[in-house]
Amino acid sequence: MAGCPRAKTIYCVGHVPAYTPHQGDAMVHEGEHRRSQGLRTLPLHEEHIRLGARMFAFGDRLMPLSYSSIIKEHLQVRRRAGLFDVSHMGRFALHGSAALETISGLVATDLAALPVGRAQYTVLLTPEGGIRDDLIVYREEQRVLLVVNAANTEADAAWIAEHLPENASLENLSEETGLLALQGPDALGVLSQVFGRDVAGMKPFTHARADLGSTECIIARTGYTGEPGAEVMMPAEAVSSVWSALLEAGAPGTVLPCGLGARDTLRLEAGLLLYGNDMDTTTTPFEAGLEWLVSLDRPGFVGREALLQAKAKGPRRVLLGLTTEARGIPRHGDRLKRDGESVGRVTSGSFSPVLGHPIALAYLVPEAGVVGQRVEVEVRGRLLVGRLVEPRFYRRGVTPLPPEKGERQDDSAPTGDGGRA
Repeated sequence: MAGCPRAKTIYCVGHVPAYTPHQGDAMVHEGEHRRSQGLRTLPLHEEHIRLGARMFAFGDRLMPLSYSSIIKEHLQVRRRAGLFDVSHMGRFALHGSAALETISGLVATDLAALPVGRAQYTVLLTPEGGIRDDLIVYREEQRVLLVVNAANTEADAAWIAEHLPENASLENLSEETGLLALQGPDALGVLSQVFGRDVAGMKPFTHARADLGSTECIIARTGYTGEPGAEVMMPAEAVSSVWSALLEAGAPGTVLPCGLGARDTLRLEAGLLLYGNDMDTTTTPFEAGLEWLVSLDRPGFVGREALLQAKAKGPRRVLLGLTTEARGIPRHGDRLKRDGESVGRVTSGSFSPVLGHPIALAYLVPEAGVVGQRVEVEVRGRLLVGRLVEPRFYRRGVTPLPPEKGERQDDSAPTGDGGRA
């Protein structure tokens, strides 16, 4: 229920994280009980198994990687609608008269004027001006909702609690609620049909309460794919019924379940950042292309002095996109070179199902970070030629989709290394 847009013009984006296997992750197949012992499961775990999901262990959780193939699910979201279980995300509620003021003092963005019913993507800051986490803040009438990255849930809760005044309190909703994301061109029509209200008429980054039978839900016009859609939060005991209602809506094939492998390729095509790969505590918002989030003209927020200094000095590195036509996928940590000298490193890389070739995000030293220039990327000991581009590879309604006839049905799309938990 949260997101990482690179610019205010991005259409309905968010930061619900994507997960793909990387070194240390374990694929869990039927009968491999030993591997799955002690791992936490999502409320919909049995439903994922029933639908034939390929599960993988990420941290202490079992997650659905894919149900059919990453490429097929990716293109399903680009063409129709895909349903994701993102209940692993951290969810908090801030209560009290100082709720909004409290979170505003910990993030890069001035939230004082955030209206009820609106949401704001932003970043939690360290005192040194680094990005502690990215999140979305949702203002309700009586409370402020926060959705954070799952791997940072405990750390974020502790950090916020450390800064709570007497007239504010923090409630962790992560276990008592569920979170689903329906994304794609048909998503808003399906949501309008299921909830009996004009979800399509809701503007991006707004949210409202809606009932499904006797279940009260919160619908937010956010996501993490570069497509229109929404995320729905509900009580944990109602996740299954909401999932089924959305999955069964519309004509056959309108909505299909999608795993977090496709979520990674979707967000990368749309140029959306992944915490832990593309930004972390060593990254400032200026370096990550998120300068538009920063409100330096207000006093007293965490990291302000450091960000003032960083802005005056200029960025140490710049974030750009990278494309290559060569065989081989640039991966997190792969070095970029020019004239034999190292000029940067890849942070995320994957095969693009829409473009049909590898794409990546990378940080480069400012003098080498020029769109249109060529660089070499070192992939598994080989130097491949790549071209630097703006860090957004897909734009809905502009980038043509591949024809459906002859669509690849295999699962050979290599995906990003690691991600947020």
